[in-house]
Amino acid sequence: MKVVHHSNYIRWMEEARVYYLDKWGYNFRDLEESGLVSPVVSVTGRFVTSAEFTDEIIIYIGVSDLKSAKFVMNYRMIRESDGALVFEGESVHCFIREDRSIIRLERDLPGLYNKLKELKEQKDPD
Repeated sequence: MKVVHHSNYIRWMEEARVYYLDKWGYNFRDLEESGLVSPVVSVTGRFVTSAEFTDEIIIYIGVSDLKSAKFVMNYRMIRESDGALVFEGESVHCFIREDRSIIRLERDLPGLYNKLKELKEQKDPD
């Protein structure tokens, strides 16, 4: 099969999100060990053109919305060889405790909230 299966794009979104949150100082393993979980509330995407297995894909990620209890990350996947937009999407997340109670980011995780707010205000995503 030459074309990348559509399910891979969602996996790439998750890998990019985990990578960038870790890069910004919020390691998911550490958060989970402290009793916090960040489930995906929803995922949407648009396939623009096909990626092939040999393509190198660059993923640009940013924070497009931030509320007290949730945040939205946006993704653009670009084929490195020609700069073509392959996929764009977004994922909505919240943070909960192990007992499934909602965490209010601004109140309960102010450092993370402020970092997400800073990232939302950036003009160009990483």
